[in-house]
Amino acid sequence: MTPHRTHWLTWLFAALVLIPTILGFGNKFLDLWLVMQGDEEGAFAATPIVNYLLATAGFFCLLLWSAFQGAFHDLDQPSRTMFDNEQRLDQRSTPPTSA
Repeated sequence: MTPHRTHWLTWLFAALVLIPTILGFGNKFLDLWLVMQGDEEGAFAATPIVNYLLATAGFFCLLLWSAFQGAFHDLDQPSRTMFDNEQRLDQRSTPPTSA
């Protein structure tokens, strides 16, 4: 697959996931706004909305922390390290053959 095609597929899948998620979150945030304005019918939505906000804030903090720690600088390094470790373990576990 070409890099250009992969790039567009990534954006397409991101849109397919993020658009409904953003719409759902916006709906819950609108419910929170109505609760804050004194709407008694929306009072049931206060707890889930606060949970959404706290979970979102927590994940955002984790994203920022990992970005500042350099987790996104070299995305291929963990796979190379795992491959090297696997080769080293295979060499250690292979018994020597006697001639």
